[in-house]
Amino acid sequence: MSLKKEIDDFHKNIKYQLPKQSISTLQDHKFQIGTSNVGNRRNMVKVKAFHYALLSSKRSKHGTLFRSDEIIWEDIEQNQYYFEKELIEFALLCLYLTNIPLGECIVKRVGKKDIVVVRIQEIMVEQLTNTQQEFVRYEIQKHSIRRGITFGADLELMLKNEKSKKFMNADILTSNEFGFDQAIAVNNHQVFHPIVEIRPKPAVTMVELHMNLLTLYQQFESQAAKYQLSAITDPNPIGRFFLGGHLHFGNIPFTFQHVRLLDQFVTIPFALVERNPSVLRRQSYGRLGSVRENDFQGFEYRVLPTWYQHIPSCLPLLLWVEYLLKNSEEITTRLIDQKFIKAYYNQEKGEKLFDQWVNENRDMLMEDLGKSLFDDYISYLKNL
Repeated sequence: MSLKKEIDDFHKNIKYQLPKQSISTLQDHKFQIGTSNVGNRRNMVKVKAFHYALLSSKRSKHGTLFRSDEIIWEDIEQNQYYFEKELIEFALLCLYLTNIPLGECIVKRVGKKDIVVVRIQEIMVEQLTNTQQEFVRYEIQKHSIRRGITFGADLELMLKNEKSKKFMNADILTSNEFGFDQAIAVNNHQVFHPIVEIRPKPAVTMVELHMNLLTLYQQFESQAAKYQLSAITDPNPIGRFFLGGHLHFGNIPFTFQHVRLLDQFVTIPFALVERNPSVLRRQSYGRLGSVRENDFQGFEYRVLPTWYQHIPSCLPLLLWVEYLLKNSEEITTRLIDQKFIKAYYNQEKGEKLFDQWVNENRDMLMEDLGKSLFDDYISYLKNL
């Protein structure tokens, strides 16, 4: 069987049949579109991938003395810089948002923070090397192996002293399951970790994960009260610090279809009722499709803002996510309506828009169990 036929069959099996979108689609998600002539050409990365599986990643170099305008590409391999890791994730996100499961994307850093999309295109099987073609086959075969999914989470928050109203160093309450994020702040030559992470033990069901979360929630609240600290859960409490509610999945295929299900059926309705959303977070760390491969043969879904404050009542959210991922091959995704994408990035919400989303998406579920869990999730959101 040809590799193209294998890929087509694979996409039919996982119900991934979305049409390719143009590069201009990325502007709806607050991306900048540019050219390789903008800024330093050495800060470019070129990624070739099948879904989230990297087929190659290359960095740009200056051309020779006589061809200074020439772009030379070299393999990144293992010795990548931190900013290159960020650019690779950014390029994969671009391929996801334009529905190009086998494609190539070039992105570049401009200045200290901005990232520009230079080029994105679909690639044909014939353009792959023999090694890359075999790797794609390996990925397809790997996804056919069924194993028990594991579930985890890390929920971010910040601590504020109730008397002084100052943010506190996260290590005041850290333990094996209370850690801190990599984000740092420096004050009087001292390094602080302002973001706390709640890290429950992995579980084989969402009911078990919820029980683990509840235990940690109660422990954390008790310790915070002891030190007269308050948990701050705004998605962007101050400056450059953003708080997410990340979900972790192990032993699960890492495909565009699985991420699309979470974007379409979890995040969009959540965003339409979120009380204190952050435009800055949604346009950066919280963009739709923001994911990262993990060490447990799965991925981390990083789009949701922190939901630490909702832990006691969040079981409907967790059960809904579990159903979506365990039934991913039975649910057909579609392009997210433009009005919901616009609402997401511009903080638009309201009962009318929320009801429109419910009416347009409930009928996509065929099983009674799915509809029941969908309804439970909607009731949960209405009570946030």
